Amino acid sequence: MLILFVIPSFASSYFLSFMVLMAMYLTMTESWNMLAGYTGYVSLGHSVFFGVGCYTFTLSLMKLKLHYILALAISGLIPAVLALIIGSILMSARIRIGYFAIMTLGLNEIAKIVVANTEALGSSYGITLTPIPSLSIAYYVALILAISSILVTMGIDRSKFGMGLRSILQDEEVAEGIGVNTTRHKIAVYILSSILPGILGGVIAWNWSYVDPYLAFDLTLSIDCVIMALFGGIGTIWGPVIGAIFLSILIELLWIRIPYFHAIIFSVLVIFVVLKVPGGLLQVGGKLFGRLIGGGIRAY
Repeated sequence: MLILFVIPSFASSYFLSFMVLMAMYLTMTESWNMLAGYTGYVSLGHSVFFGVGCYTFTLSLMKLKLHYILALAISGLIPAVLALIIGSILMSARIRIGYFAIMTLGLNEIAKIVVANTEALGSSYGITLTPIPSLSIAYYVALILAISSILVTMGIDRSKFGMGLRSILQDEEVAEGIGVNTTRHKIAVYILSSILPGILGGVIAWNWSYVDPYLAFDLTLSIDCVIMALFGGIGTIWGPVIGAIFLSILIELLWIRIPYFHAIIFSVLVIFVVLKVPGGLLQVGGKLFGRLIGGGIRAY
């Protein structure tokens, strides 16, 4: 673990940039898993919080002239407020899981269209930021966010709150019958899952030195979160971590070596794992390790 904090002292700019990208995927995937993995409510527009964080940080830094630490804090606060509003509407209305997925998908696209057509937000041309002083800053913030996402998931998994979320995943009506306030639990975890992506959006926008609605609200990021969580093992602590790390490396290797076919190979591999091993790579590792020690182990 400690070696992660000294990487900037010897790593090349390319490797450091890749590590920032990996930390971004890990944070987004683990945050998405907090909601979908523990309640079954799949968000297909989780990148909306990333995008809101991008623009909140950019406007706070460039328009309001706030200190970057305060700007990053606000870039996590605004997505949390947005999640509270959206969650209160959708969760209180008892929207079915399938409809929830569609509505969150639409939310991301609506945000993209609104920003692209709002002159005060740079329209579709985007906004240029003051360059980040050092790539190391982006790396350290992204690393802290990635570690934080794992720690938050651990806290959820081992708490009474997490037990309530798992009861919603098993059967929401039964969960209500045994005294779980399902609406409050879903809203709370939705808010928790929005904060780190918002802060992440801020630091990534700063690292880019530029933000536009098509980068900030890129739907591909939301889909990647789903794929990586499923690939590693949804509803677990370490599954999304494994999925994010493994697929980040795979994407980079395929992009370098097979630039024209990497997307096809990547997609086929993911489909194979999801269909043949629903529990993800963590399930495969658990079974292999279980055989080695002569018994089964819990996959998370």
